[in-house]
Amino acid sequence: MTQQAMHEGKTQGGRVTKLKDGTIVQGDGSSHSKKATSHTLYVVREGQLHVIPDAGAFRAAGYNRSDVQVIPDVELEKLPVAVEAELALGGQIVLDLDSFLGAGHYMTTHGVLRKITGGGHVDATTRTRTITMFGGFHGGVNMVYSDAEGFPVGMSATQRYGVDGTWIGRSDRTDYWSEELSEDWATRTTTITLFHFWQPDPLDDVVRRGVDMLKPIIGIIQDVINLGGKGQSS
Repeated sequence: MTQQAMHEGKTQGGRVTKLKDGTIVQGDGSSHSKKATSHTLYVVREGQLHVIPDAGAFRAAGYNRSDVQVIPDVELEKLPVAVEAELALGGQIVLDLDSFLGAGHYMTTHGVLRKITGGGHVDATTRTRTITMFGGFHGGVNMVYSDAEGFPVGMSATQRYGVDGTWIGRSDRTDYWSEELSEDWATRTTTITLFHFWQPDPLDDVVRRGVDMLKPIIGIIQDVINLGGKGQSS
């Protein structure tokens, strides 16, 4: 495939969009899809959209702002986003999980995995809250790192946060937590998965067992859901 090759993105009943390899594109924000509303920049290669993770990577590749083509989101949606073989230096994976755990209890986590020199670094914030008057709970959250084939590379420590009922004490809290990844883990990781569960110890047990067995991440998510927890991948 040459640099001048043209690629087609098609949808039923839609017109064909042709973009050259090396074209830098961005959606116009007219859609509410995850791909479009993030306003991420992509470079087209072999008929797929490759994410440009940040301004540093944009400049390092020699791109200029004038190179960016803003196209309708419906056209952007016609090309698939490539699954990268590994996370580039300076690249990041972002994931949000908002969970109702039952009985008026909630957990919300925003997590970011960044590739840094010599490994990776996770920054995350978790909000734990309840709307019950007398019934507090202890919630658990952890993150699993997976490769391009959907198998776990490793997992974070399980974080534990407790709140009281609204009539008893502190019913709403937000906590920051972080993790360091080895260079091997960071290089192999292409996807992160967040888990929430009402009881931290069972969450830790089921996720750790799945990771140790190299169970596909979709199977680990189902195991947590079967316990009454929540899980979502990037």
